[in-house]
Amino acid sequence: MKKIVLMTGLICLAFLYSQSQSIDNRNWKAYLTAPINDTVTFHLNSNSSFITNSNGEVVIRLSCIITADTLTMVNQDPNEHGCPDQKGVYAINFKENGFTLDLINDACEGRAHALTGVTWKDPGKK
Repeated sequence: MKKIVLMTGLICLAFLYSQSQSIDNRNWKAYLTAPINDTVTFHLNSNSSFITNSNGEVVIRLSCIITADTLTMVNQDPNEHGCPDQKGVYAINFKENGFTLDLINDACEGRAHALTGVTWKDPGKK
């Protein structure tokens, strides 16, 4: 009986930990260097994502898919910031109160340069 209770507890803890590691349906802040040179907010949702600048203006719209520890994104704005319809794939590396993205494959050099290694933090946590 003790083993069943222990196993159930461990399964529940594993589930809670995996849920706490989700970046989906949340907002994340980071400072992006040139050419943006601004603190931006990544409004990350699996059905519709976008990035806003420090004034709250939408800088770019994206389509994102999160699968386990991989983020796949496609720019949706045809003229803004280039690379429309080009897919970028990144590994999500969870940190204490945020995450970084490591490039797996992205034909859009500008996006790959801007996002790789940047620490995205939960603005609600210090």
